[in-house]
Amino acid sequence: MVTEVINVRKIIKNSVKCNLCGEIIISEDVHDFKCCKCGAVAVDGGNDYLRRTYRNSPDDYTELSEFEESESAGNVETN
Repeated sequence: MVTEVINVRKIIKNSVKCNLCGEIIISEDVHDFKCCKCGAVAVDGGNDYLRRTYRNSPDDYTELSEFEESESAGNVETN
């Protein structure tokens, strides 16, 4: 057995800013799908996962999500 240290990122805030209309949108819970007022971008996932949708390209939004970094140790079996 080998102990391996893994970096883990916990989502603290799931948010983007629409670069077309300027609205900041935040998904606060799982399946909390939120669109900006012009409909160009949306966020989903709350603090469980990050999902982004956009009308034209990823350049339609600026990422504003915040994370907490931590380390987790786990045992890995080797042969």
